[in-house]
Amino acid sequence: MKKILLLLLFTASLFCGCHRASLPEGVLNHDQMVDFLCEAYRLEAFYAVETRYNYDTLSPEWLRAYDDILQSQGITRAQVDTSLTYYARHPEQYSAIQQDVLARMGVTAS
Repeated sequence: MKKILLLLLFTASLFCGCHRASLPEGVLNHDQMVDFLCEAYRLEAFYAVETRYNYDTLSPEWLRAYDDILQSQGITRAQVDTSLTYYARHPEQYSAIQQDVLARMGVTAS
């Protein structure tokens, strides 16, 4: 399960785009995606360092940490899955989301 979630997040991060039109039911809006992805990327960075990039040693606490993010933001795994699928099909919308994630995290393009 954890590998699937990582794969979904990684795959979704390869696509780019944003358009703030109405979204299908169950899809997180631009701001919700930015909030979720910022926290998810922070979590992944923390565990990458803690496990020395050996994701096979991840404990169940790692997935519970994702659940904590979801709970704190009032969203579900199903909404994240639906949103990643939607934005993978709408890269123009996902690009703006990723740009806002980078800006919020203080990452600048070189």
